[in-house]
Amino acid sequence: CSHEATTSALHRSALQSPAAQHTALTTLFSGRPARGIVNRLMRELGPLNAAAPAFPLATAAIAPLRAAAEAAGSSDFTPLWSGQNASGCRDLPAADITREFLQAWASA
Repeated sequence: CSHEATTSALHRSALQSPAAQHTALTTLFSGRPARGIVNRLMRELGPLNAAAPAFPLATAAIAPLRAAAEAAGSSDFTPLWSGQNASGCRDLPAADITREFLQAWASA
């Protein structure tokens, strides 16, 4: 969520919401496993559904649903990539985040 990140507004909102506490590995968005915040698509199909198209076809398969949902302000069909600890996401300049990281590492 740094100021310099190109993360969409919908993705930033999800990262800073209580939903970010619930992540899972999924193949639905790319055809390969990656961790994301659980959204409607993952809940309804299951995050590791065998019917998901293989890489790289999954991205194109979900694109029309994703585009329509995002146009309506919804991230129900958007890959909300996230690690297991999104609570660390902060809306700061990247230089400040890096400086704080280095200070914590130096004092450890």
